[in-house]
Formats: sequence, C-alpha cells, structure tokens
Amino acid sequence: MKEEPAAARITLAERLRDRARAMFRNAPRGPFWVFFLASLFFSFGFSIFFFLFNLYLLDFGYTERSLGILGGLSAAGGIAGTIPAGMLAERFGLRRTVFWGLFCCVVFSILRCCLAWQPAQMSLAFLMGLTLCFWGVCLSPAVAALTTEKQRPFAFSVMFSAGMGMGGVGGFVAGHLPGWIRRAASPGEAISAIQANRATLLIGCGLAALALLPVLRLPQRAAAPGVKLPRWSEPFLRRFLPAMAVWGLVTGAFPQFANIYFVHHLGLSLERMGSIFSVSQGVQFAALLCAPLLFRRAGVSAGIMLTQVATAAALGLLALARTPMQASWIYWAYMAAQYMNEPGIYSLLMDRVPASEHNGASASTFFVTSSAQVVASAVAGAALVRFGYPPVLTAIAALALMAAMLMRRLRGGDVTDSASQTTHTRSATAES
Repeated sequence: MKEEPAAARITLAERLRDRARAMFRNAPRGPFWVFFLASLFFSFGFSIFFFLFNLYLLDFGYTERSLGILGGLSAAGGIAGTIPAGMLAERFGLRRTVFWGLFCCVVFSILRCCLAWQPAQMSLAFLMGLTLCFWGVCLSPAVAALTTEKQRPFAFSVMFSAGMGMGGVGGFVAGHLPGWIRRAASPGEAISAIQANRATLLIGCGLAALALLPVLRLPQRAAAPGVKLPRWSEPFLRRFLPAMAVWGLVTGAFPQFANIYFVHHLGLSLERMGSIFSVSQGVQFAALLCAPLLFRRAGVSAGIMLTQVATAAALGLLALARTPMQASWIYWAYMAAQYMNEPGIYSLLMDRVPASEHNGASASTFFVTSSAQVVASAVAGAALVRFGYPPVLTAIAALALMAAMLMRRLRGGDVTDSASQTTHTRSATAES
C-alpha cells in the first residue's frame, strides 16, 4: 500500500519527461533560430517604442482623438503594404523583403521621435505602418518555410511566447529608463521628461535595428516557392476572413490606449504602469507556452473560440473595474487570453492553405485585420473622448463575442475540409 504513491510519482515523472521529450523532438533546427534571434531584437526594440510613444505625444498636446487618427493612419499604411509585401516576398525572397521593410521602419520610427509636428506625424505614421506590415506579412510564411508540419505548432508557440517575454522586458525598460536617464544627468544639466522619453524611444529604435544583422544570415530561398493570392471564395477563407475582420476590430480598439487608461483614467505613475505591463508580458509568455496544450485538447478552432470568449469576459470586467489593483489583474487576464490564440490562428491558416499560397494567404489575412483596425482605432479614439472607457470597453467585449461565434463556424469545416487539408499538408511537407 505504501509503494503505490511512489509508483504513481514515478509514472507521473515519466509522463512529464516523455511529454518534454516529445515537445523538443519537434523543435525546429538550423535557420529558424536565426530568424528567432531577429524576432527577439524586433520585439524588444519596438515594445519599448510603442509602450512609450503615445505618452510621449501627449506631452506635445495630443489627445486620444488625435492618437486614434494616427493609429488609423498607421493601420491604413499596413493595408496599403500587405499585398505589395507579399508580391515582393515572391519576387525578391523573404530575406530581402524583411530586411528593407525593417530598415525603413526603423528610419521612420526615428523620425517620429524627432518630429512632433502633427502633419509630419500623420505622414510618418502611414509610412511606418506600411513598412512595419512587411514583418507581419512575412512572419508566418517564414516560420512555415523554415519548419516542417510537425515542428510548426512548437515554432509558432516559441516565437510568440519569446516575443511576449521580450515585450515584458521592453515594457519594464520603457517604464523606468526615462527616470534613470534623468537621475543620471549631472546637476547642472537638467533633462526634461520629454528629452528623457525621446532618448528612451531612440534606444528602442536602435535595439530594433539590431534585428537586421540576423536577418542578413537567413537563407535567400527560405520562402515558399511562390505567391498566389488565394481565392476568397474558397470555403475555408470565406469563413476565416470575416472572423478575422471582427477580431481585428477587437485588437485594434483598446490595446493602444491601455497605457493612457492606466495613467490618465486610473491615475497611475509611469513607473507603476511599466511594472503592470511587464507582469502582463510575463503572463502572456506563460499563456503562449500553454497554448499548444489547449489546442491539442480542444482543437485549434475551438481553442481559438475559447480564448476569444475569455477576452470578451475580461473586457467586460475591465469596464467595471474601480481600483488600479482590480484593473491590473483583469488586464493581465485580458492580454493573456487575447494573445494566447495567435499561435492557433496562424497555425490554422498555414495548415489549411496550400504551401504555394502561404504568402498570399498571410497577406490577405493581414489586409483584412489591418482594414478592421483602421476603423477600430479611429472610432475608439473618438468614442473614448466622448463616452469614456467603461461604455467603449463593453462594446469591444460584445465584438469579441461576435468574433468567437464566427470562429465557431470553422469547427464545421474541420470535417468537410479534411481532404483538402490533407492535400495541403502533404504539399507543405514535400516543399519544406
């Protein structure tokens, strides 16, 4: 009787060891980790930039309404760049497309730090969105091209979770570095808050620029063989793209105003907000590591739907939050749920679309979500000024529920499209 618990413990340990071995057995090798290193610098640098930039513009007299317009222009640039990015990836390969898109994006971000004039900010927001989308469009095809089908779920999970982890570090740095810079100045050389924030933003741009070095080491032929714009009338995309359009409204409405929500709506200091955002990144990191388990147990489509329902619930509770502590805990749950579904979304898309259409399918998805984010950013900015945060957060929660209901329709396609999915999988495996 006393030996059974020991046997059970041994069995549990063996199971955990076997699962760990199975997980790392499917770990990618070779050039994938070069691209992974580039993504770390990209995530770290731009997490510093986007964390602080809206607050930086507030010091120049910008409001949520004007920031919403800038966000909409950035998303409009993303729309304008999606299809060209896919075609450039076909013509010149992923390495050159990612390199020049990232290079131009860093240049435009530096200019945005130096030029606070609103017309300049509007032009640069559009150009930065146009070049930034090159990374988003090429990310999924690059991971798919550098991995096999069995390696792909692990690769997407590691890519997104590491990005969240570096984002957490970036949020901490962005929240504290301006204060460190001001304290490090000599007594006779006082540094203003604007100057300290600008220096922090430029440091973030420099870190993002370091991603260019590993990108240059990627194999030139790492992309899928060619770009075909998929037919939106295909059964899967006919259900998938409307769901992604509604989900784009959700993801484009609140996240860019979250820092303003904590600082101006709840009255937190920049340092406390930085700590909250750093913990948020850690929670997202853990959630993304657990995502493969959720998708394995519930299925990819059902798992995505569950995370969207959880996102809606968290947004509804955030609208009711009255204290910074309440809002912090709910915000952590909201961000974990919202980003936990990303590996599932991109894995589902890459698995259900032929390898020859990966770049085009990724560009189409990016086009649809960016279009929705243009509307969401502009409308949310104006609505926050007029109605405040609670009604707007409640409306976004309703949209998240709508996205979950649309995603539920994809579950019906798991059986009907299984034959085409098998064909796509064989094609992807052969071309990998």
